[in-house]
Amino acid sequence: MFARLALLGLALTSFAPAAEAQSALKTEYRISLIGLPVGRASFETRLSPTRYSVKGQLSSAGLAELVSSTRGTSSVSGRITGNRLLPERYRLQYTSDKKSWRADVRYRNGRAVSSDIAPPAQNPPPSDFIPVTPSQLANVVDPLGGLMIKPGSDPAAICRQPVPFYDGWSRLDLVLSPGDGEQDFQADGYSGKAIACNARIRPVSGYRTSSNGIKFLQGRTIQLWFAPIGQSGIYAPVYVRIPTQVGPLTLTATRFAKP
Repeated sequence: MFARLALLGLALTSFAPAAEAQSALKTEYRISLIGLPVGRASFETRLSPTRYSVKGQLSSAGLAELVSSTRGTSSVSGRITGNRLLPERYRLQYTSDKKSWRADVRYRNGRAVSSDIAPPAQNPPPSDFIPVTPSQLANVVDPLGGLMIKPGSDPAAICRQPVPFYDGWSRLDLVLSPGDGEQDFQADGYSGKAIACNARIRPVSGYRTSSNGIKFLQGRTIQLWFAPIGQSGIYAPVYVRIPTQVGPLTLTATRFAKP
């Protein structure tokens, strides 16, 4: 269970902040379940005026390590056009309980154009499986950098948009809405305000309608706090709270600074 929930959290926080041209920054996250440490994640971003890349890693820790060992890495590279970060290649590899998953997804101008995943989709698919269609692969983002948002002159606009994820297996929208306004937040390298948003999972395709995990998350509210990255105009999550059947899973940035 830790692997699936942590990877969802990874999709919501797996990036380091943007910075000035030709610079690198690093973020580190503490992952907790019902207040107990179960994992950690770290990410490094490199940014130029027209290109960006992010590399991250996730591992179980604390009590979770006693139950099962989880290790994962992810990366994305792409180009920057105006206020948009357009992925070109996203990769993920992780193992948990002696099982492995791998994804290599290519994008072009906001559209996913190819994906190489393991394990592959079941063929023939289960009767309740909703397949991904070509039209659903347009205007999508990867799970690694998809929540790096540049809202323009109104930071509150962060909380008024859906984020269309595609990871090679599934298409889902993370539908953001206004939360509890601004919140104070501190981490190594950052002290200031964060914008609190609420979010709900809206599955689109690439999933089974009988999935208990999907059914549970559809009816729950996820909390995300976004903090500004210097003077770049880009905001990124520093706190995520995901409901689970055993209690809240939280990811909290403990570092938001240069390496």
